[in-house]
Amino acid sequence: MTVEVDLHVHTTASDGTLTPRQLLEEAARRGLKAVGITDHDTTSGLAEATKAAQAVGVEIVPGIELSTVWHDQEVHVLGYWLEYEQNWFQVVLQDLRQERVRRIEKIVKQLNNLGYHISLERVKEVAGGGAMGRPHVARVLMENGFVNNTGEAFRRLLAKGAPAYVPRQKLTPAESVRLIRRAKGVPVLAHPGLIGNENIVEELLIEGLEGIEVYYPEHSAKEQARFLELAERWHLVATGGSDFHGSDRASVGDLGSFGISCATLIKLKKVKDIISASAFGI
Repeated sequence: MTVEVDLHVHTTASDGTLTPRQLLEEAARRGLKAVGITDHDTTSGLAEATKAAQAVGVEIVPGIELSTVWHDQEVHVLGYWLEYEQNWFQVVLQDLRQERVRRIEKIVKQLNNLGYHISLERVKEVAGGGAMGRPHVARVLMENGFVNNTGEAFRRLLAKGAPAYVPRQKLTPAESVRLIRRAKGVPVLAHPGLIGNENIVEELLIEGLEGIEVYYPEHSAKEQARFLELAERWHLVATGGSDFHGSDRASVGDLGSFGISCATLIKLKKVKDIISASAFGI
């Protein structure tokens, strides 16, 4: 399948290394027809991305990636074409970002206790006003010579089970799906292969899940085939994306390396039209 649309990318609005404009310019250079901007718990990059998309001739799919917890397992839920400018929705996102800040404060304190002396102020500078996350801490650790790359920072210090890992309060996947649908968006389960339990798909169907990310860098061929079968069984749109963060982010794909065709994007748009119509009682 030729990748025409990458539905899972991040910018400096969260933990990516390219600005929304830089990302769209790079997408145009690579011949992509559309890109889904799915920053973590924020939509702050979408205005710039929309302007850049018009300038370079690449369609923007406005989105978000919400972090949730399900049976002590981290689960991410993607949302597309939300009416994200609504005040109530932005209040929810603000609460989520404040929780991110509290978590990073604890992580930095733990790192300092372990002898990795970095400052919270520098982490905030690296985040550049975007939603702070562990990748920003990883970059500061690398900057200070404690690790060789961000992947090493996660493996040694920041991943679940590592010495400086700190859990944070999160939504449940069901709450995220309901939140996205309330904002008239299309909810999609991100990288199910990283969850390790496909029972979540059936649970989220009840809440209104509309898609599943089948094509993803860390899915094996066997997993991809299995998730495609699940999508067909449950009448979900089989989506895909690279989870591109930038050049210094380990273990995710390059921009446009994974994704979908324009024909599949049209299917997803039809789902959006149905959700929008039903939200108005049509």
